[in-house]
Amino acid sequence: MIKNLLDKFFFAAGVLVFLQLPHFIDQYTQRMGGYAASQSEQIKEYQTIADQHYGGDLNLYMERLQQNADPAVAESAKQMAKRINGADDLKQELQVFEQEPLWYQIPYFITHIRLDLAKGTVNNFAPGVPINLWAWGYGLIGGILFSLLFNGVAKAPKLLKRKKNTGTSFQRTD
Repeated sequence: MIKNLLDKFFFAAGVLVFLQLPHFIDQYTQRMGGYAASQSEQIKEYQTIADQHYGGDLNLYMERLQQNADPAVAESAKQMAKRINGADDLKQELQVFEQEPLWYQIPYFITHIRLDLAKGTVNNFAPGVPINLWAWGYGLIGGILFSLLFNGVAKAPKLLKRKKNTGTSFQRTD
């Protein structure tokens, strides 16, 4: 009876834990969207300066900043180039999270995680229950996995005992 109760508890815990992953990815996507919008606004500001002073050539503007004798200005140009070059990657990643189905998002998230955004999401994560079929499917998978894990651990001592007992009964007598 206690084993059945614990099995149900582990199943429920698995469902709840696995339901949080799609919810976490939703919150991560919102954070990434805000980050992408912020990057886009900064690049627009750089482009405005390039439009005013360099005929709209953003690369020429960055080159001039890099040639500046002040090391702080030259370092700013390196940061600006890094931001501009990373903006396209960020937009592409965001598009995956906004347009692809959850079964594609989860492996993509695991292989393309941005640790700074993930840490910020973890710090502000508010658990919840997503209301979509894919999330509940993952919850069901989690419940089954946790239940199988519990049953495997619960049966391990019996299997070890049986193996130990059968191992001693086959001793040779010469």
